[in-house]
Amino acid sequence: MSRAKKVFFPDIRLQEMLSRPGGIAREQALEAAVANLREISGESDAIIEAAIMAIEAIAGEARASRLTPGQMREILEQADQIVTLAGTFGYTALDRAARALCDVTDGLLRAGLPDAAPIHVHVRALRMFAPSGVKPDKEIAAQYSPNWKRSWSFTSSSRSPSRGLSSSRRRP
Repeated sequence: MSRAKKVFFPDIRLQEMLSRPGGIAREQALEAAVANLREISGESDAIIEAAIMAIEAIAGEARASRLTPGQMREILEQADQIVTLAGTFGYTALDRAARALCDVTDGLLRAGLPDAAPIHVHVRALRMFAPSGVKPDKEIAAQYSPNWKRSWSFTSSSRSPSRGLSSSRRRP
């Protein structure tokens, strides 16, 4: 004799909350999230700046254009912090430059090559794309790039989380 099995579905608090009317619209939630990011972007900009300065100091300590494995690991730690914050706050160009620095440094470290020159190049790129970096005015940017509106994001008085270079090429 077969008995029918009774299936019990427990009440889930999240499911109950989702079924209730209320809340805020998606657009309002996104606007609030962007506003929250703008509030703390100054703090993250300071952390990014400190990480870039630390990388510059480490790279500046290179003897005969050579870095020790320990120095390279320190650069990787600082660059990883930049990648995290740049990605979070929409600094696309800074994020890409920091990722490239991580790739180059890790490659040099794995290959046992202590060359500091590629790291110095990437440090300059970090400095250029840093939130505190100098941005060209619109006329100068237009001279160098016919599509300057797509290449550079200019901000007025508000701090936008989407600054820096944008590229149509996506990194895999």
